Amino acid sequence: MFPVDPSQNAKGRLLPPDVPFRFFGAAILFHILAWLVLVLLAKPSQGLTWPVLAALHLLTLGVLAMVATGASFQLLPVATKRTVRSPNLCRSIFWMMTGGVLAFALGLLGEIHWLVAAGGVLVALGLVVTAVLLADNLLGVDDMPVVTGHAWIATLSLVAVEALGGVLALNLAFGFLGARSPLVLAHGLLATFGFMGMLASGLSTILLPMFALSLAPSERLGRMALACNGTGLLLAVAGALVEQPYLMALGGALGLCGMGLLGWSLVQAFKKRMRKRTGFFFLPIWTGAALGPVSILSGMAALFDLFPNAGLLFIWLTVVGWLLTFLLGVLQRIMPFLASMHSATPLGRTPLLSQLMAEGLTKTHFVLHVIALVAVGAGLVLDVPLLVRLGAVSGLLGALAFAGYGFELYRRVRRFKSENI
Repeated sequence: MFPVDPSQNAKGRLLPPDVPFRFFGAAILFHILAWLVLVLLAKPSQGLTWPVLAALHLLTLGVLAMVATGASFQLLPVATKRTVRSPNLCRSIFWMMTGGVLAFALGLLGEIHWLVAAGGVLVALGLVVTAVLLADNLLGVDDMPVVTGHAWIATLSLVAVEALGGVLALNLAFGFLGARSPLVLAHGLLATFGFMGMLASGLSTILLPMFALSLAPSERLGRMALACNGTGLLLAVAGALVEQPYLMALGGALGLCGMGLLGWSLVQAFKKRMRKRTGFFFLPIWTGAALGPVSILSGMAALFDLFPNAGLLFIWLTVVGWLLTFLLGVLQRIMPFLASMHSATPLGRTPLLSQLMAEGLTKTHFVLHVIALVAVGAGLVLDVPLLVRLGAVSGLLGALAFAGYGFELYRRVRRFKSENI
């Protein structure tokens, strides 16, 4: 086994830089907007109100889905060794998703049902086309089964998410559904644990060893994790649709096993890394990964009403604690990595990652993000709106710091190019 370093042979499969970075840039802006809505308009003590739903979807669709889509378009071809078929189609998907997220959020904030439905349908179309592109890239690929297996589950989950999401969005305008709670829960599970969770899990087996220059994680453990994750997701969604909490709990238990197996394989590979000094940048990634099992445990607590507001805490820990922490941690490494590869001079010189990354801003973001995570989570459980609002202010400041990191990266790339013409 060799250290994972796809960058050596990936330049021929690089997309034009504007394709992934437009998704990443939109995610950074939606990240700020989500916290801003939570600070100014949301009243979490009243449950999932329209502003709370707007902030939640700005995070899930605007940040998580944008990062997952942009990263998969660029990174999945590294694993499959097949280029994305159409960069222009990727750009079209970006505009559908961006316009759809904005319309969806504005519709929720203004309680304009037809605008929510229109935005939901537009996002659904963008993500369905995304699923088609991902499926096209995966067809015929039989190596790296752990990565491609998770990617296939993520792709199929995405199709199901958008089918359910489109139905729910249209229902807001026309009101044709009776009891919609089972569909809402299944939609949420497929979006978080199906699409984004599976994609993050699969790509982490490439990205984390690549960042640390370590051996590839155990394929045997990866296959076992894939089986647990896929079966657990299927049982949890089925349990949500038929309203059987014990079936959902069984799915959650299998998901815990899958996360544990995958995490153990990554830790063992990380211990044998060639890059001994990994610096601060792995802390957000490992923190997010560690909160994945915690989010499942909180979901089990919510199933059986073990403490007040357990359902809100489950949503919070899943979206912000696990996925947002992990994906932003990965994003802060992906952006300089891709920027460095796209900044090669005619003589083959590229900037060092340390030259591009403003570590102080990422540390500031992480501290403020953790404060927000803990404060809002405690405020939800204890039903203290002031604590939720103060935590949201910390999250907003952290989002601004992350945006500053992105802007500083852009400025340093421009300076390197101007100095090496």
